[in-house]
Amino acid sequence: MILIPHDMHEWDADDLHLWLSEVSRDPQVTPAELRLARRAANRAVIGQPPNDN
Repeated sequence: MILIPHDMHEWDADDLHLWLSEVSRDPQVTPAELRLARRAANRAVIGQPPNDN
């Protein structure tokens, strides 16, 4: 299970890239979790909170 930081929409691009690369290299992260992480990072890039709430 991955934890998606609630404030990642405030991060700079380098920090987002680093977080996503670490998540993608974790052997315990499932494909579904990786999709969720990518979706959250894409939302963060445009300044939106990582979840839909």
